[in-house]
Amino acid sequence: MKRLLIILLITILFVSNTKANDILLEKPIDLNTKENSTLGDFFQKYIGNVDIENFIKEQIKGNYVPVSLDECINVALMNNFDIKIKDHEYKSSKYNAQYHLAKFLPNFETYSYISHYAGQILVGGVLSDGFDETAISISLGITHNLTRGGQEIFEAKAAKYFQKSKNHAKNFTKTQTIYLTSKYYYETLLAKINIEIYLKNLTERNAQLELAKSQEKSGFGTHFDVIRAQSEALDAKSTVISALNDFRSAQLNLSNTMGIEINTMLMPFENNITELNLTDLEKNVEEFYNLAMKNREDLKSNKELIKYERAIKNVYVTDFLPKPYATFHQQFQGTVATSIYPNYYLAGYLDWKPGEYLSIGTIKKIQEQKEKIKVKKLEYENKLRNIEKTITDSYTTSKFIQKQIKINKQRVDFANESIKLAMLRFKYGKGILLDIIQAQGEATSARVQYAASIINYNLSQLELIYNCGTINKNLIIQNYKP
Repeated sequence: MKRLLIILLITILFVSNTKANDILLEKPIDLNTKENSTLGDFFQKYIGNVDIENFIKEQIKGNYVPVSLDECINVALMNNFDIKIKDHEYKSSKYNAQYHLAKFLPNFETYSYISHYAGQILVGGVLSDGFDETAISISLGITHNLTRGGQEIFEAKAAKYFQKSKNHAKNFTKTQTIYLTSKYYYETLLAKINIEIYLKNLTERNAQLELAKSQEKSGFGTHFDVIRAQSEALDAKSTVISALNDFRSAQLNLSNTMGIEINTMLMPFENNITELNLTDLEKNVEEFYNLAMKNREDLKSNKELIKYERAIKNVYVTDFLPKPYATFHQQFQGTVATSIYPNYYLAGYLDWKPGEYLSIGTIKKIQEQKEKIKVKKLEYENKLRNIEKTITDSYTTSKFIQKQIKINKQRVDFANESIKLAMLRFKYGKGILLDIIQAQGEATSARVQYAASIINYNLSQLELIYNCGTINKNLIIQNYKP
């Protein structure tokens, strides 16, 4: 029995600290150790040191770029395409608002002509013969619409409300980018952690497979044990491949949100998994909801859109009002022979018609606009409901995961102790190899769930402050302690 235990320990050490066989992929896995564990001190005592970056580099075939969360956020705020789009939309709305303000200014126009007359010409019923003269006319004109019965006032208001809405939308997109960048960063980190955990699990399964083969040859085991160990090893291989795919998918989301080359392999550089504490969970849901009402930029954008639709309705109402305008013309007329003399005229006009198409057209436009206002109000109320739901969900999730982290930490400790006890029972003939396999399987599951609970806690915290409208770069960086 001692001989079997020695074989088990030697096999595990051999597979964990040298190049493994090609049971994972076509190319052997490089498991050379290094000084610092990529999972920090806590995970180090459970799964040892693995050069995970080089392993991912070899399997995904690419060079990776070590990054931190604050670096990713800074790059995203500069390069994110949604932010750029919203910025141009805001600038467009700003120029449109300035255009409507310019309509309060008068229109200025000028025109002139020089005409040469020669020969016979009929003037006042008298035929003049040998006529030869050059006529000159210069005219300057100023016309003012006098707001066209208030129409231009409401058009300017509508344009201003629309500009404000686009500005809030741009600011909201920035907060959304910060949230998504942080979210995808931690998902990439979790995938990296899972690769390392599953890779360690694979080395353990390879060791068990070698032991089962040795036992079968020595007569202490059966072929069934070998088949079962092979199944466990293949399952471990599959989980590593899935974790690699999860890493690549998360990395693609991250690089896309950052607005950089999609295929850039971003590698979170952390050596530790730390919890983010971004808000006070002692507050109740109502307090968080009130924060959202005060700070959410998308809500502010919706409010401005409601004002915009109301202003458009008022533009249509002005169709029923008279449309005054004034004009002034200064003219200089004469001939080359007699010189040029000035004249001018000042006139005021008033147009009025009872709306378009016997008022029916204007009435229908107003009714249509009223329905648009109702739609915007309902969209606003529906958004409030959704915000309340997401705040409640992220708040309760954060509270539950807080407790879950402690439980999963204990599970990892117990699972590690279970492996030791299983090996001791195996040593003294009180247990079987299956006990060790099951204990190691439980330990792998506990490690994965513990890592996931920490990351999920961070994600729920990010989602909570995002839903409250309080997320910003400085808040995250202050609490980011890699």
